[in-house]
Amino acid sequence: MPGTAPRLAALLWALLIASAPAAAAWARPVGTADGPADVALAVGLTTAAAVATGLWLRSRYRRDEDDEGDDGDDGDGDGRGREGGDP
Repeated sequence: MPGTAPRLAALLWALLIASAPAAAAWARPVGTADGPADVALAVGLTTAAAVATGLWLRSRYRRDEDDEGDDGDDGDGDGRGREGGDP
């Protein structure tokens, strides 16, 4: 059973969205977003999101050695595994 982390994350996202001020929309350009700092920010945020997603997936789908029944046998029936010595 998962812990309280998913619930806490959902609560934090809900609070963030609820506390964001509603800004009036306008149709005029506000500036460019292709300066070096903007590109570096976009690359950094994308990298951070990819790392966070990878770590989350790794922690969610981690397998323990005992869960899979891995006894070191490589399937040939001798029970020694791949590095069992002389055949």
